[in-house]
Parts: sequence; structure tokens; C-alpha cells
Amino acid sequence: MLNHRSKRRGFSLMMVTAVVAVASVMGIAILSSSALQGEVSSNQDQATRADGLAESGIAVGLYYLQNLNDSTKCPMPVLTNPGGVYTKVGQSLGTAVSGTFDLTITRLSSTRYTVTSTGNATSSKGTVQRSLTATVEVNYFPYALTATNASTLLTSTLPAVTSSGGTTIIGDVYSNGPLTVNATVTGNIFGGNGLLGGLIKTITGVVVTLVPTTTNVNHYASYYYNNVKYTPPTISLVTDIPAQPAANNPAGVYIHAGNLDIAGNVKINGTLVLTGSSQLRVSGTGNQITPIAGFPALVADGDISFRANNSTLDLLGLTYMGGKVTRSSSYTGCRLNVTGGMLYGGSSTISLDSNVAVQINYDRAKASVPDLVSGGNPQPSSVTVTAWQN
Repeated sequence: MLNHRSKRRGFSLMMVTAVVAVASVMGIAILSSSALQGEVSSNQDQATRADGLAESGIAVGLYYLQNLNDSTKCPMPVLTNPGGVYTKVGQSLGTAVSGTFDLTITRLSSTRYTVTSTGNATSSKGTVQRSLTATVEVNYFPYALTATNASTLLTSTLPAVTSSGGTTIIGDVYSNGPLTVNATVTGNIFGGNGLLGGLIKTITGVVVTLVPTTTNVNHYASYYYNNVKYTPPTISLVTDIPAQPAANNPAGVYIHAGNLDIAGNVKINGTLVLTGSSQLRVSGTGNQITPIAGFPALVADGDISFRANNSTLDLLGLTYMGGKVTRSSSYTGCRLNVTGGMLYGGSSTISLDSNVAVQINYDRAKASVPDLVSGGNPQPSSVTVTAWQN
């Protein structure tokens, strides 16, 4: 028979074996946790690098869009509108940074693009990817009033606001010639050749989109819409313009040669183009032009002339003028409202009748018209990120 001491020795051995087993399991768990922690740390480092690579790709895409039409800075070809796609795969940031990014730029509309970048962070344990997408608007014509046509450098004057008329500008003004500012301007006044009546701020190192002249402005004899070419109609009277754009003229562009009269409550959904030195002659109230996105409201080589008391015209888009804002006789109470921006492209200097109430409200989206220059787009002034998605 076993005595009590033998029983105690067997029980002690069992206890020691159990303790060793528990210690072994704990050791294995600690080693496994340490290895797992190292793997997590490595993956986190790779994820951070992948995020950085993706952000670098977005920055490259924004740079390309900022420099559209400059082949020395932007290798991307002109993308069809919409649906054109540019891809750049396996782009490296140099030997100091392991990994690459893949870049895709898609044109959605005349001024809107998506930029998608995927960062690929590589190591001996594999590749971690992160993707970012930015929706970007490309901007053109960044000022409420732009006059880059003053080649003769004659002094232009923006008349003061009075009870009978004058000029109010909500936004910035740019002129490359001497400019006397008596108007109410809520914004900065920039220029390159002198300013009278105010403080000049000279632009350096910033893209200034030049206003086309009446010779090279796009008169829209044909245009592309959704990558399909259309030829707009030539109208004789404003009554020839339908209430809504037709299928064979989806941008609603209407061309007229000679003076055109609008006599009250005329609503044009599209773009009006007046060629030659013809005038847009306005009488009555409730006249309004609302363009399709990416198109101007008015391209007029000649004047806007008010022809009756209390006549009004609202231009809800970019307005191009080769002439002046004037009135016949001594009509009073006339108003011109522009939402978007006004461009002076004629050979003469700015001329706004001081007895016509002119108000210009800058709108970035409405002022962005990429095809205003015949035979080629102007240089973008900036880009705006309107949405961001991880």
C-alpha cells in the first residue's frame, strides 16, 4: 500500500506539471501577441504610406487640371465631354518612397471632373491599397468684371452709383489699363497699368484668363454638347427662339446678324450670339437670358442699348461684350443685372452709361465657360474641390 507521503509526492508532481503547462501556454500567447502586434504595426505603417501615396496622386491630378491646355505641364490629352478618361498606372514618387499610385481622371461635364487615386504601399509582406476620389470644378474667368482689351491704355471709368444709375460690382475687378473707379465694388481691384480713384493690387504669379477679342471669341457657329457636334440656328426675330432648347440644339445657342430687339417678358433659355457691330436693343421689363451650364448667356460684338424708360435685362451667365452699355434718347430707370461675370473684349475701353443701373454679381460656376475662345480653350484660373470621398 502507498503511504500518505507517496500520495503527496504524486500530487505535487501533478501540480508542477500543470504550472509548467500554464506557463507554456502563457509564453506562447505572449509570443503570438508580440508577433501579431508587430504585424499590425507593419500593416498600419503600410496603410499610412498608401494613404500618402493616394493623396499625392490626387495632388498630381489637380495640378494637371490647373494646367489644362499647357502641354509642358499637363500630359493629359483633351478629354471628351463627358466620359473622357485619362489613366496613369504605377507612378512612382522616387527611390526614397516605396510604392506607387494609380491615377484616373474622368471628365463629367464641361467643367467638372473626378480624380481618383489609389496608393499602393509595398513591403516583403505584400501590398496595402488605399483609394481617394475628389470631384473637381475647373474655373475660368475669376473676376466679376474683366477688361484685358485696353491696348490703347485709355482711361476707363466705372460710374458711381446714383439714384438714376451707376455701377455696383459684387466681386473682384481686373483691368490691364488705367481705370477710374467711382462704382461700388465689393471685392478687390486688380490691374497691371495703373488705377485712378482707388488702391491698386497688382497680380503677380497668378493666371489671368485673357478676354478674347471680337475676332477670336467663339461665335458658336458650331459647338459640342455631350461629345456630339451641333450647328445652331440663325434667327431673324427673337420670336424665332423656342421656349426650351430643341433636340437638334440642346445648348440652346441662337445666332443673329444685325440689331435684335427684345421688347419685354422675353425669356431665353440658352445663349444669344450677336455678330458684327449689331446691338441688342432692350425695351420693356422681365427680359432674361439663362444659359445652359458651361455656355455664356450673351456673346455680343456690339452694344447693349436700352430703348425705353424702365427697361430691364437680366443675364444669368457669363456676358461677353465688344461694345458698350448705353441708351438711346434720355430714357431713365433702365437696369442691367449680370449674374456670372462681364467680359470686355472690344478694341475700345469700358463704357457703361452712368444713367443705367448696372449690377454685376460674380458667380464662379456661371462664369466658367471653357470654350469661349475660338479654336482653343483658355487657361483655367483655378480648380475647386467640391466633394471628397475615401
